[in-house]
Amino acid sequence: MRVKTQHPTTTPSRVADEITTRLHQMGNPVRARGTQQYFKNEIVALGITAPVLRLFIRERMSQLRRSWDLSKAIQLCDRLLQEPELEIRMAGILALAAFKRAFTLDLLPHAESWFERRLDNWAFVDTFCGSVLSPLLAQHPQAERTLIRWSRKKSLWQRRAPLVTFVPFARRGQYLDLVYRLCLDHLSNPEDLMHKATGWLLREAGKTDRARLRQFLLKHGPAIPRTTLRYAIEHFAAIERTELMRATRG
Repeated sequence: MRVKTQHPTTTPSRVADEITTRLHQMGNPVRARGTQQYFKNEIVALGITAPVLRLFIRERMSQLRRSWDLSKAIQLCDRLLQEPELEIRMAGILALAAFKRAFTLDLLPHAESWFERRLDNWAFVDTFCGSVLSPLLAQHPQAERTLIRWSRKKSLWQRRAPLVTFVPFARRGQYLDLVYRLCLDHLSNPEDLMHKATGWLLREAGKTDRARLRQFLLKHGPAIPRTTLRYAIEHFAAIERTELMRATRG
């Protein structure tokens, strides 16, 4: 019986090299210099816009989905996340997201390792959560336990991850008890990025139950960071925003 072998150019390592080379060619040094303004920490950027990057990866992955399984997508993501450039690491996340229909809970240990080593700014974390963790949770609700555990980690990025992951669910009125519990747990968090993530999640939770959000804000007002509050009440009418800002002062 003849065994079908994979062409070497479609191995994760070869595809990673191909993507890395192509993205370097697509870079724009002028745009790359401007990218730094969006980050507090030092980054290495190529200067490729998000729509261009997404289109490139979508087209490349459409060819590979026919012959690859999830394990190869994980290998590709892991390889690209080892690169220093913002867009190349982002490409790894987007490449993995193209295989979301095949996601299993076995992906979580890899994700935890990446949060510890490579997902080290808000752009990586938010993209990974929206593109990978939210679809994973939608298919496998058991992932909730891991997300709750991460919310207690020392790492800023692991603590932010559960909040961002639950955003699309809160928007649809799902997991609201857990969402409010997580937000309450993080009100005393000192990091500005956590204040913003908590406010973002509260704002989305309020889209299907405005009364519950208002009650939460009034009950915990003085303990809520003002950044969190401003994010949370973004969709309230102006007069109500002013009232809530005043009513929640310490």
